Amino acid sequence: MADRKKRRTPTKKGISASLIDDVLAELYASIKKEKGGHLPDYIPELAKADPDQFGIVIATVDGSIYAVGDSDVPFTIQSISKPFAFGLALEDHGMDEVLRRVGVEPSGDAFNSIVFDQRANRPFNPMVNAGAIVTSSLVTGPSLAPRVQRVRDMFERYIGHPVEVDEAVFGSEKATGHRNRAIAHLELNFGMLVEPIDEHLDLYFQQCSMLVTARDLARMAATLANGGLNPATGVQAIDPGYVKNVISVMNFCGMYDYSGEWGYRIGLPAKSGVAGGVIAVLPGVMGIGVFSPPLDERGNSYRGIKVCETLSQRFGLNMFDVAEGAISSIRRSYDAATVSSKRTRSQTERGALDRHGAAIKVVELRGRIHFAAIEQISRLSAALPDSVSHLILDLSRADMVEPQAALLIVQLMAGQAKAGRIVRLAMWRDSACGEAMARAGVDFTTVFADADEALEWAENDVLAKVDAQADGEPQATLAEMNLLRGLDDSLLDALATALEKHDLPAGSHIVREGDPASDLYFLARGTVTVSLNTADGHRVRLTTLDPGVAFGEMALVDGAPRSADIIADTDVSVYVLSLDRLDALSLTAPAVHAALLRNIGRELSQRLRKANREIRSFTEVAA
Repeated sequence: MADRKKRRTPTKKGISASLIDDVLAELYASIKKEKGGHLPDYIPELAKADPDQFGIVIATVDGSIYAVGDSDVPFTIQSISKPFAFGLALEDHGMDEVLRRVGVEPSGDAFNSIVFDQRANRPFNPMVNAGAIVTSSLVTGPSLAPRVQRVRDMFERYIGHPVEVDEAVFGSEKATGHRNRAIAHLELNFGMLVEPIDEHLDLYFQQCSMLVTARDLARMAATLANGGLNPATGVQAIDPGYVKNVISVMNFCGMYDYSGEWGYRIGLPAKSGVAGGVIAVLPGVMGIGVFSPPLDERGNSYRGIKVCETLSQRFGLNMFDVAEGAISSIRRSYDAATVSSKRTRSQTERGALDRHGAAIKVVELRGRIHFAAIEQISRLSAALPDSVSHLILDLSRADMVEPQAALLIVQLMAGQAKAGRIVRLAMWRDSACGEAMARAGVDFTTVFADADEALEWAENDVLAKVDAQADGEPQATLAEMNLLRGLDDSLLDALATALEKHDLPAGSHIVREGDPASDLYFLARGTVTVSLNTADGHRVRLTTLDPGVAFGEMALVDGAPRSADIIADTDVSVYVLSLDRLDALSLTAPAVHAALLRNIGRELSQRLRKANREIRSFTEVAA
């Protein structure tokens, strides 16, 4: 690609999320105890490495980084350079020409085997040394120095900073690389490679000797996972049309003669290097970088293999498990100051929630919930201010929760509880999500049927803590009714003469759907629920009303029959004003009638504003 300009503004680096950091730290501590493997001795400089060095880094496609251990210790990239050099060759020559020179079939042999695909007269694939030497020869340039610089520039696009060659390792590889020289001369003999042989080998040796860290490897993998676009810088590192070719070769051939079992057990396109690095890609989600010098018998990092296998199993990262709707996401997030529950509050409570509703955060999830979604939630929860006391995870729109993700949610809830934050879930218990959470051991006393129930519970908890509700049973006087604000004592006294007080037991039908609209009600004590029956026989709650709230006011506007049932949840006291008596008041106390109409208009306006805030929350990016 000639144009390497940024395609879009880079994603800002996310805030480290404690759950993922904790899980990674636990994994690191466990695997660090492993003492298997050995240092490579065929490159003398690599035999000098510290076998105890060990680092793990996860980089997501939105720019977040999770790192533990020796994540910033430099080491030479070695064979991990091969897929990236392959990508550069594809850009220089195109897929067909590169395929003519280098195959893409697994060899089944060690990385340094002197074997070729004799039928096609080419190396088996670009991940073994024979194929990588041909791939490096395809990197264009007038001489060695500019060709090396092109490789360095390529790595810089993936990593985000310049890279240097470890001259000592380069010198060691050049001095002892007799087997690679033998491979190159055999390829020259059979027409797989053309002169200048020494220049091609020097380029290959320098390419393998460039210094990186585990953090760099994770960024490189995340760039491939992100379609070739570096998530941290916004720079396009490789033509996006060739990313699939690079990833597919990593998947089939990246782990040499262990590639088949790697795909079977771990299922992540990957590449290892004899300096102890391992890189793995989960397309569309993240990249993994590991550094640990001791190698197993196949030449792969002993600890690196265990890290990737454990991460794949624990987080469900095997890409062959990623079926339709795989990449779940946060649909939206909001707080209770923006979107409130269906419960209609008194003026006092409503004002308190306007001031303190931001303490309640709701996160809606959709799709199939696995590691990517939990990583987002974990990062979001870690970034919340301390003032957020309640976090609600709404799984009602999720299709499925992967077993590993369910365990992480339970762990997240426990971690947040230790930090003093309450986490509640919203989902149907008998849904696929509910079943997965049950198997994960979630405490179902922390689960609500839907987000509205959870939100109402959280609102009540916040209101209780800010003393918005009086001690004992909440009650409201006429002066505290939402439709009677602004009436002075004389007008309230005039209204009181027209009211009838009714005390009703819990379960009473105060209003039935279809009743004539003949009365206006003021709730003084207890709570009532407005609901209706659906065609399939289910009852749907529209709202719950608290003391201080009037209902039936639409009768003053259109006189139409009642459109829902209103049932007492508790023992209640209501003041009833018949429309006949209200009409009489319009003659004897016209100011009462005018104030009621004015306050009804204000209430409708407030409901419209609330609806607008909720609608706007659907269009905002989840944060």
